Formats: sequence, C-alpha cells, structure tokens
Amino acid sequence: MPGKANPTPSTEVGYETAKLLLDIGAVNFRPDEPYRLTAGWASPVYIDCRWVISFPEARRRIVKLGIDLLNRDAALPRIDMIAGGETAGIPYAAWIAAGTDKPMLYVRKQP
Repeated sequence: MPGKANPTPSTEVGYETAKLLLDIGAVNFRPDEPYRLTAGWASPVYIDCRWVISFPEARRRIVKLGIDLLNRDAALPRIDMIAGGETAGIPYAAWIAAGTDKPMLYVRKQP
C-alpha cells in the first residue's frame, strides 16, 4: 500500500475500493473545468458510484468489503437497519441489507 508501512483494515478497504472504482471508470477527473457538486462545491474529481451497478464483480466485492468491515469492527450487531439516500444510495442499502439480513429503508431529500 502506498505511503503506509502498516495500513489499518479500514485503509486497506479504502485502497481496494478506490482501485475497483478506478478500474471500472467510476472516477472522473476534470481539473480545468471542475464538477459542481450538489452541495455547491467545485471539485476536479467526481466519483460516480452509480456506475458500480453495471459491474457485478466490482459491485459484489465492494459490498463484501463493506459488510466485512462492519463485522470486523463489531458494528453489525448494533445496527438495526440499513438506510440508503435517494437515488444512488438505494441499491447499496439493498445489497448490504440483503447481505446482512437487516431491514432496509431509504431516505428522501424532501417529503
């Protein structure tokens, strides 16, 4: 792993997730004309996590990494349900809820 002799499990998950996102083309760079994010910020980098839906192998690995991290940190028993924000967060919430046998809900921006 670049930059660290002994990366933490969370850091390793971050590196692997970043590599998967780069490999499938979900990370886009536009330094000369930054993206305008929903929050209003300008960013030269945009990660389109919706892209993962079209890559089943990467999707399965990313979901497994997330579930493994929840299990490794002993957080899963304290989680009552999995929530995903509309619209892009709903598939992730559904996959993680299915993989953890937890109920799922989604959060809307406006009622």
